[in-house]
Amino acid sequence: MRLNKNIPLPLYAQLAEQIKEQIKAEALKPGDQLPSERDLGERAAISRMTVRQAVAYLVKEGILEVKHGVGTFVAEPKLTHDLVHLLSFTEAIIRQGSTTTSQVLEQQAVTPSLGIAEALALDANEMCLKIVRLRKSGQVPLLLETTFIPSRLCPGLEDEDLATQSLYTLLEAQYGLHLQRTRQTLEATVSTDYESQLFGIEPGTAMILLEGVTFNNQERPIEYFKAVYRGDRFKFALESQRDASEEIAGTPRISILFQ
Repeated sequence: MRLNKNIPLPLYAQLAEQIKEQIKAEALKPGDQLPSERDLGERAAISRMTVRQAVAYLVKEGILEVKHGVGTFVAEPKLTHDLVHLLSFTEAIIRQGSTTTSQVLEQQAVTPSLGIAEALALDANEMCLKIVRLRKSGQVPLLLETTFIPSRLCPGLEDEDLATQSLYTLLEAQYGLHLQRTRQTLEATVSTDYESQLFGIEPGTAMILLEGVTFNNQERPIEYFKAVYRGDRFKFALESQRDASEEIAGTPRISILFQ
């Protein structure tokens, strides 16, 4: 490892970038153990403190993980959530070659808040089915998902086993609700005490909040959802598109597609 001490970029950041490049090139693979701080320091001709800074930075990014008393290892790659194609969490995880399980925390008819009722275009006093699930890949909790669906659209759904079934597949196959598009927002946040306990992480850990409404092929709102993702285990790809036909008075408008 060769670091350049004559450029403004800190040495720990240079070392971190070189480790990331080795992971991208598969010279280091998920589960591989890194050399000790002393060995890395000798190879890069830097102090152990600088090595420790680089490792801490990569651990915070979710690229490395520390197993106390054992060493530092390359973490499993982050899962990519596809927001252009309307997929359930189960469908998205399976596409990436992983397995998924769900722990159902709540599944009952409730009176929604005013904001949720407006988002779903509900009549006064209309009930919703509320579903709260802790979604996992293997045994690792990755996502806390809360969903509201108008009860009149899915009678009996409160009795279905949603720990083992894809909700979207069930809505389409059993209730004829063909989901077509979603309007959603993406926001950086931190874990609450409750979320930290569920995920087994420290309070204040970086999280990603995804919130929105899903519509069917007749433009009727079907689902309001709120999903809290672990920030160290997910990444979101973005695709921007410039549409020349939407230019107004010489000023282009840019539409953003989430992927």
